[in-house]
Amino acid sequence: MAAVLDSFVKRCTASLEDFADQEACAALGIVDDVRGLLATLLRIDAIISHEERRRVLSAKTDAWVVQVKDAMYEIDDVLDVCMIEGAKILAAGGPPTPKVRCFFCFKLSGPRKFRHEIGFTIRDIDLRLREVEEEMPRLPAGSAHSDDAKRDWFSRDVCKNCSDAMKPQAVGSQVQKAVGGLVPRMLSKRFLLVLDDLESPSIWDNLLKDSLGDGVVRGRILITTRNEEVATSMKATIHHVDKMDPESAWALLCNQVDAECNSEELATLKDVGIKIAEKCDGHPLAIKVIAGILRSRGNSKAEWEMVLNNDSWSMCPILPEVPQAVYVSYVDLSSQLKECFLHCSLYPEEFPIQRFALVRRWIAEGIVNARDKKLLEESAQEYYVELISRNLLQPDPESVERCWITHHLLRSLARALIADESILIYGQQKLNTSLSKPRHLTLCSMENSLDGPISLKQQMGLRSLMLFKSPNVRAIDLLMESASCLRVLDLSKTAVEAIPKSIGNLVHLRYLNLDGAQVRDIPSSIGFLINLQTLSLQGCQSLQRLPRSIRALLELRCLCLYGTSLSYVPKGVGKLKHLNHLDGLIIGHDNNAPEGCDLDDLKALSELRHLHIESLDRATSGASALANKPFLEDLYLSEQAPAIENQEDLEDKDETEKEEKEGQERSNGQCRGDESTKASEKIWNELTPPQSIKKLVIKNYKGVKFPKWIKGPKLGDSFPSLVFLDLENCMSCTKLPSLGLLSQLQSLQISNADSVITIGSEFLGTTVLSSATPFPKLEVLKLRNMKKLEEWSLTVEESQVVLPCLKSLQIQWCPKLKALPEGLKHVALCELHVEGAHSLTEIKDLPKLSDELHLKDNKVLQRISNLPMLRSLIIDDCSKLKHVAGLDALQHLRLVFPPSTETFYFEELVIFWSVAFPRWLELLIQKCKGLRRFELQCGLSLLRSCLDGGKNWHLVQQIPEVRIISCDGKRYFRYNKSRRIYETNAQSEE
Repeated sequence: MAAVLDSFVKRCTASLEDFADQEACAALGIVDDVRGLLATLLRIDAIISHEERRRVLSAKTDAWVVQVKDAMYEIDDVLDVCMIEGAKILAAGGPPTPKVRCFFCFKLSGPRKFRHEIGFTIRDIDLRLREVEEEMPRLPAGSAHSDDAKRDWFSRDVCKNCSDAMKPQAVGSQVQKAVGGLVPRMLSKRFLLVLDDLESPSIWDNLLKDSLGDGVVRGRILITTRNEEVATSMKATIHHVDKMDPESAWALLCNQVDAECNSEELATLKDVGIKIAEKCDGHPLAIKVIAGILRSRGNSKAEWEMVLNNDSWSMCPILPEVPQAVYVSYVDLSSQLKECFLHCSLYPEEFPIQRFALVRRWIAEGIVNARDKKLLEESAQEYYVELISRNLLQPDPESVERCWITHHLLRSLARALIADESILIYGQQKLNTSLSKPRHLTLCSMENSLDGPISLKQQMGLRSLMLFKSPNVRAIDLLMESASCLRVLDLSKTAVEAIPKSIGNLVHLRYLNLDGAQVRDIPSSIGFLINLQTLSLQGCQSLQRLPRSIRALLELRCLCLYGTSLSYVPKGVGKLKHLNHLDGLIIGHDNNAPEGCDLDDLKALSELRHLHIESLDRATSGASALANKPFLEDLYLSEQAPAIENQEDLEDKDETEKEEKEGQERSNGQCRGDESTKASEKIWNELTPPQSIKKLVIKNYKGVKFPKWIKGPKLGDSFPSLVFLDLENCMSCTKLPSLGLLSQLQSLQISNADSVITIGSEFLGTTVLSSATPFPKLEVLKLRNMKKLEEWSLTVEESQVVLPCLKSLQIQWCPKLKALPEGLKHVALCELHVEGAHSLTEIKDLPKLSDELHLKDNKVLQRISNLPMLRSLIIDDCSKLKHVAGLDALQHLRLVFPPSTETFYFEELVIFWSVAFPRWLELLIQKCKGLRRFELQCGLSLLRSCLDGGKNWHLVQQIPEVRIISCDGKRYFRYNKSRRIYETNAQSEE
């Protein structure tokens, strides 16, 4: 961890230099002591930097590295306390500071006593560092390339991989969760069970083998392991992974560096590229991480040759199984990126890493440096992107907000490099470590108490504590009393109900995450956490009150309150001038009391990037609330949600009855509604979002007309950067704004616009535009729950193009929509999803629709025709479908026949699916020669009719691949023509 130490020493040096010049240092009378320590630290920094450049360490390395690192942690804590006490002295009469226990054994007390104690502590650290300085190596230049020296650097013992630490019960639990129930349920289906990176056969022998029984007859189990003996003991058929040949390795390298690199550039780089690929020894992971380095260097032959000739290729590895290229990739990282990467290994292997939380933890740990007047969060985001670009982190395919460490070998290396200061514990497993001063503790699957496998009383130097999958943890009093040096504390999704008053002792705390915890109250002592940067209470549904002392958290950068039961937020939020992320701010008070925060509190928050406002209708004024917000990008504006009836009750009522009731309610509350509407429109019209907005959400707006700043001919000028727009529950607005004028808009969602009957040219903005293209960059359009929408038109002039970039269109629960707009035939759609459109009778003439058409619960849909490019069709519960034709490119067909639907209609004759396929399906199968895959979910009788000898077998056997499952999921049929697979459990009458 010398590289991380190098970064740590530089941070402490910079902090000492800054503090030495501050008034607080002079007020404490410790300027000479601080400057003496600074001089020692500068000398040590020079030696450490020298050692880092040479990548060598002597036999004494481990001892002095640990001593220097301990001193750096101590300096970091001392500086925090000095800043607190110095500010108190300068304020001369500020609020009393709580007594704080720190691992350097003194308490904040009277100023005179504190000056004596802190001066003694600083001098003691200086003396110890000077002694360590004498022991640090002084290596001649000639020994820089000594293999022995490098072997000393990479000779430390290795911390076990996370997969080693996972208990078999935890794996079994994950298997059950993946299949949605117990193992017997899995055995009723075809299944593929993958046990990745298996370290020992115990998981199979002690847990899964007996549970699965003869299930392996119906399923397959795939094992990946680095230990061939594991596979042998499990009597598995062994397939060795062959190394990539040079040409394949070169192709992968090119693709990873630049998938669009032209052939001429590749020709100039191929010779050196092949040599680099050869050094990767045909290992795909090695090639990918080396490609990450090359991508950062550009397509320069000289830069590639520098990577090829890097001394790091000749290092002696700390883990023999890790490819040498991985070490080269790690060494090539900057000190900050190394620390960021190592921090990711603190997460349990099976848990995705949340981007939002990760970057704020990096900041809390002091890893991130401010650069070019950017916010720390912006710099941290750049680190995150860089690690992904270098193939060290892998984005989750299901969410851009999550990532994983790319490969278990990378994780093993990171855990080994951070083993000297971190512990990861699963449940009540026995702790096998001699680590005396852990700085980072991760606990997974803990019960009520945290003080089980490790005594928190002895962990006074702990800097981060994170809990995962520990919903039963309640007792945290001991933690608050002992771990006084914490910077990061994550108690999210635990059963913690009460935060003890002793939380005020954690004066070093920067990051506090209580998301989803059962917290009922936050003590006023939280105001003593003057270094706190992130306070996240999202989803704390039992939380009903915030203390007024929250306005004392002057260093707060992120405050998340969304999803709580708070009725108001205390006044004074405007004092938190470092806030850049404010989520779930509730305006006003539920009983109009003056304690509630108003929009005026936002005026001073000029650093905001994300702002989420709730209960906007309780505001008294909003004229300048969003003024002076030049960096604001995400804006969420919401009034209180209207009271609605239970959805099940609404569904049981006749449509006429519902409309009559709505009309009566409108008549009875017209006066009150008019007043509410006018007040709502006044507040919203006074708000003027800045031009920097990229994401805008408007929810529960009660006005009849949209705010003036989101309509009119200059809408495009008002929001030149808007990429995402969501209009939700704007129930009284009868017309949509001219959103086609938004030149950068990529995603648009409109839901619960109950009063909109038609969507026409005003939506496109064609009444304003002459020749410009409406929605020039829109890629995703979603229309949901628009219960009165009847007509939608995309009519434009012949010279205009509409929706040129639209890829995905979703229309859900628009029961009165009679037809899709004719203009869609000119749109090159990839995906179209239509659900709950109960007045739509046909879908036709979409010649450019290519990837998928998904139709669900459209009660009167009868025809599908002229979709010549469509490759995949999914039909779920469209019971009146009669005609399907003109799908010449169809390759995949999926039909779902719900148990609630008894019949399918064709040519006015009831065709019982329990007997045969409808005529349109027979014709479709016969005419679509390119149909490769057919999936069907249906009743047991129809399933059996598809088996060999059944009424539909002559159709089924024409399709290369068929998968059919019964509605209850118990019976199945699988057929693959080319692979000669015919499997079913539906022949039995049981």
